[in-house]
Amino acid sequence: MEWITFEAEVRSGIGSALNRRLRREGMLPAVVYSHGEDTIPVTLNYNTFMRAAEKSRNSQIFIFKSPDKRIDGRTAVVKEVQKDGLRGDVLHVDFQALKENEAITVRITLQIKGEPVGVKMDGGILSVAQHEVAVSCLPKLIPDVIEVDVSTLKVGDTIHAKDLNLPTGVELEDDPDETIASVVLPKIVEEEKPAEVAAEGAVAAGAEGAAAAPAAGAAAPAADAGKEKGAKKE
Repeated sequence: MEWITFEAEVRSGIGSALNRRLRREGMLPAVVYSHGEDTIPVTLNYNTFMRAAEKSRNSQIFIFKSPDKRIDGRTAVVKEVQKDGLRGDVLHVDFQALKENEAITVRITLQIKGEPVGVKMDGGILSVAQHEVAVSCLPKLIPDVIEVDVSTLKVGDTIHAKDLNLPTGVELEDDPDETIASVVLPKIVEEEKPAEVAAEGAVAAGAEGAAAAPAAGAAAPAADAGKEKGAKKE
């Protein structure tokens, strides 16, 4: 994995007012923390971080370059990103510093590979339920991605988290029975009769009934006329 270097400055002040001023100046407030150590507030260049974030994965490792020896040369991963609820701008970042011999939990991107047999042969659909998975390992063993081969899946088959082929030294942290991907048959939706066609049918039926009514009524006068004729003969 390629590591990305950031220039960072340790800041002495903290608080919302200072953070807003830093963001107006094109800087990004952040903190670096590690187990058993004090949290260190730092400042990064906003645009530099965003460019790196756009092309990096969840497991990306960053190296800090700083005049302050407390963070200079230290490696870290992003643990939390706070964003503006309306505009989506990044407001603050939490970095977790890495220790060479201490395992860390990170989320790794899943890379789906292959075309399922059930899709090619039986018209099934590949349903991907998870696009990343949580694992723990030493920093030097953090994988770029975890490949998921779905080529042998038939209709009704499912790959669970426990079925993933994890690299040596990497342990699963998510629920082992969590569904990763499956092949299912497409749902057949019964086509509803258009409202216009149904309405036309109702109108036509009404018209036929109306036409039949006079014909039935016309026979009645004829019968009455016959009765009148008979009465005159008497």
